[in-house]
Amino acid sequence: MSGLYLEDYKVGRVFETVPVTLEADEIIWFAERHDPQIFHTNPAGAKDTAFGEHVASGFQTVAIATGQFIRTGAVDGTGLGGPGMDKVRWTAPVRPGDILSTRVEVLQARRTRSYPGRGVVTLGFDVATGSGPVLKFEATIFVRDRSGENIA
Repeated sequence: MSGLYLEDYKVGRVFETVPVTLEADEIIWFAERHDPQIFHTNPAGAKDTAFGEHVASGFQTVAIATGQFIRTGAVDGTGLGGPGMDKVRWTAPVRPGDILSTRVEVLQARRTRSYPGRGVVTLGFDVATGSGPVLKFEATIFVRDRSGENIA
């Protein structure tokens, strides 16, 4: 396993991710399947919406940010999924061609009370483009600890 264990997640630790460029065809692909609103699926039709332009689904932005964190390798072989997300706030639209940069900070890390061999980590995600912040959320994940307890 090359991922991080509970003991490696110190409050305040920061993960900088590899930036991702989001193109129009990716926005349309995602939206047609998962968030089929005209301002996501139809660049021409988007001009007549409240956004006035083609924009990405906020859910796509959350998924990209999550993928950016996963690609850091932090949870490779040590991640055990997660029970949820909190405080999701989309603060600005993401447009075709925007480059998403995600910073992830450890907000909390503790052992679980009921499952030996694992811990709970809360991560704060801050996502920005060249124009500024676009998304903020918290995600809680389960990770292995170094105790060697057998986890089923």
